[in-house]
Amino acid sequence: MPSTSELNQSDVVSGTVSDRLLCISPDELNGDVEDHVVEQVRTACVETGFFYIDLAESQRDSIAVALRQMERFFALADDDDRKQSVKQGDQRDTGWVPRFTEPAYQPGTISSLEAFDFDVKNVSSSHNDDWPKLADFRRDLTRCWNEYVNLANSILGVIARAAGMQASFLQDNCNTHALSNMRLLNYAPDTIQTDRNVGIAAHTDFECITLLYQTAAGLELLDSNGDWLDAPVADGHIVVLLDDMLERWTNGALKATGHRVRSTAEKRYSIVMFVAVNDEIVIEPLPQYVTDDLPARYLPITQEQHIDNEVQRAKDNIAGT
Repeated sequence: MPSTSELNQSDVVSGTVSDRLLCISPDELNGDVEDHVVEQVRTACVETGFFYIDLAESQRDSIAVALRQMERFFALADDDDRKQSVKQGDQRDTGWVPRFTEPAYQPGTISSLEAFDFDVKNVSSSHNDDWPKLADFRRDLTRCWNEYVNLANSILGVIARAAGMQASFLQDNCNTHALSNMRLLNYAPDTIQTDRNVGIAAHTDFECITLLYQTAAGLELLDSNGDWLDAPVADGHIVVLLDDMLERWTNGALKATGHRVRSTAEKRYSIVMFVAVNDEIVIEPLPQYVTDDLPARYLPITQEQHIDNEVQRAKDNIAGT
């Protein structure tokens, strides 16, 4: 799969995510995951680059509650103090991201999304200054965070087995969540659809895996054949994307999932968790993926440095427009 810098925003969608796409239930991820599920995940990771989880009732409930809080927050005027007090800036790397201020993952693009970002520090802090002053906002979003974290842990276990790693390898190396974060995304309706005016431009995610929930169509996924596919909404489903660090660990055997969001005439919310590698880990191809015929394709790097590099590149894209 091409990296973010190699993706082409103007490539057209050539199909739709198949109904035959792998969709597994959380029950299949609990306890000792059966070998046939591991094999299904391996096939999905290699042959498509993504798969879906059909959420349990408690997970659906937590998302529904989170969506109600998102509606309240994003309905506020931009000059409302409940937004302004949590606006991201030089001294704050989580909180509210106003519309049209997202870095440009592809040169010449403008992202229409509005966001609220938070991380484990916000969740675990005894202070409320990082949260908007809306009743139960922190409580409800913390519940959603915890549901995603628990689900991600199960997914990491089955992906590790599918990739031929030690079963706990990904879980052990992604367990602090110090660099993980959750994004609440608001894509306002927009009838102008061009290569420049996008929901968010084509990119791969910087972390290990991504869990993504959407309320309306707009997500487009790049499969392992290089085809862009429309990913229609499946109620109660989360899509699992493979990210840059997983590609690096496997020396490209598992490739990060290219994706983008087009501008649409329908309001769209998305709840996304980026599950990052622990900040002290140096990521490089594991020995079992390196041979004389396939030498290491990636230099050692930490998760934080990779995130910084990619964010800076996106900011440079804005500066160059």
